[in-house]
Amino acid sequence: MTLDPITTEVIISRIRETTAAMAHALFHSGYSPILRESQDGTAGLCDAMGRVIMVGGGLQYHSLLYTRAVESVLARYPASAMHDGDSFISNDPYKAGNSHVPDIVVITPVFHRGEITAYGASVAHKADVGGLVPGSSGAAAREIFHDGVLIPPVRYWTKNGVNREVEAILRNNSRVPEVVVGDLRGQVGSTRLGAERLCALCNEYGAETVRAAMASLLERTAVRVRAEFARWPDGEHCAQAMLDHDGADRSKPVRIKVNARKQGDRLTLDFSETDKQAKGPVNTPRPTAQAVSLLAVIAACDPTIPMNSGVLDAVDFIMPEGSVVSPQFPATVNHYFPTSHIVYTCVLAALGKFNPARAVAPAGFGTGAIAIGYSKGRAGKPTVQYELMVTALGGTSSHDGTAIVLPMNHFTPGTPVEIIETEYPIMVRRYDIWRDSAGAGRYRGGIGNVREYQLLVDCILTARTSNHRQGAWGLNGGEGPPLSRTVINPDTPHAEELDCLETRLAPAGTVLRLEQTGGGGYGNPFERVRALVQNDIEDGYVSAEAARVRYNYKA
Repeated sequence: MTLDPITTEVIISRIRETTAAMAHALFHSGYSPILRESQDGTAGLCDAMGRVIMVGGGLQYHSLLYTRAVESVLARYPASAMHDGDSFISNDPYKAGNSHVPDIVVITPVFHRGEITAYGASVAHKADVGGLVPGSSGAAAREIFHDGVLIPPVRYWTKNGVNREVEAILRNNSRVPEVVVGDLRGQVGSTRLGAERLCALCNEYGAETVRAAMASLLERTAVRVRAEFARWPDGEHCAQAMLDHDGADRSKPVRIKVNARKQGDRLTLDFSETDKQAKGPVNTPRPTAQAVSLLAVIAACDPTIPMNSGVLDAVDFIMPEGSVVSPQFPATVNHYFPTSHIVYTCVLAALGKFNPARAVAPAGFGTGAIAIGYSKGRAGKPTVQYELMVTALGGTSSHDGTAIVLPMNHFTPGTPVEIIETEYPIMVRRYDIWRDSAGAGRYRGGIGNVREYQLLVDCILTARTSNHRQGAWGLNGGEGPPLSRTVINPDTPHAEELDCLETRLAPAGTVLRLEQTGGGGYGNPFERVRALVQNDIEDGYVSAEAARVRYNYKA
């Protein structure tokens, strides 16, 4: 079926509005700060074959995971066994494709006149799903079973409401069951909202017309990506970076390397020289590694290209099984995000050599999260504080890097100080810029940040950060940023620097400081405009001494 451009664009715009409404409902129904404040979740639509059409929310790499989730549900529940009003869930990364066990996937078939037309989908992080430590992401994890309860694809909701047996299992395996179930029900609601609106669209334009518009979007996306590739010179470029270690063997780093080969209008990303899967929790599932790679492809091509399954049609992957970017069961994957960020950075670095106009210095590598388990929170119940750590973006050929933002996703998921102190028995003593934390350059990297907490009660602390030993770099003469640090009781005789992956009991009164690095610099620092250096000094971003040494600045 061939559609005219106006009808196609109207339908796609309506789908875009639908996915935005789904994401709005997801975040505004969230019980946990990690969902409602940090927006660690997405909601969107797939076609009847499970191909991703559109996604709403900040973590766009979630999008391509939807296809694997739909396939896993269909493997257990064929379409003939599904009914209008059903919703299915799973959190097993090796079945549903989610990035790690705390991410629960919801899949809701969209029925129109008795036929499945599409699927509503959502992925969202949960505060705790069991496992070794509060937050379900333990530094000592050595297999997937250490990461929490593994839910295969199961029917969670029907036209008659929730499956209470399945929900009872979830409640029994979480340290914060009310929060987890509340968030999960919000996910179901967001997918059902999408189903209702897509059905209304089918009633208005006809299901065949809507399906044709969705197929057209995927086709046009693939054409746009291939057209960008066709403009690049043929050839091969590589890039690599290191993780500090895998958490199990702390004596050696973990290497991520990609060889990007471009021929005509196709691109191959080859990870054959990436290290084997790790014993510790730094592995990243293959669907996530592919998704973040495709985010880098879009960044190196044209950021207006939508993220959907059409991008995947233009790129080939070589990811040997048993590598850190394609681990095999039962490898643990709970600390996947820093690894995924380095995958993104390496792909972007390699592609920047094909298309220098879109080259950008790396963002700070100090990504990750902290999870703190309290036996009694502000409300008198056990609670888990889970916070994402942000760094800053790298400089480009035309502007400085953005400060205090989540790399790769380019949005700010920080939880407000007021929310943290209201929800948890903790005091935020400091949240400030980190002077001299940006890589110097003609255009410097974004400024890093310092966050300092005082724990008011005894708790279990898990720090899952990165970039304590292995740092980012500058581009085209720019300098790399400093390394990140995590320090217990700083500025005291008992100060202790933590490793990037560590779990410990922390008594009341403990002070935790996280120094999150800035981004890499772009271009020769001595070519930076004098007025910009002066502004940085006055704003407190750069010290006078660093300005003299790095920028040859004389007052």
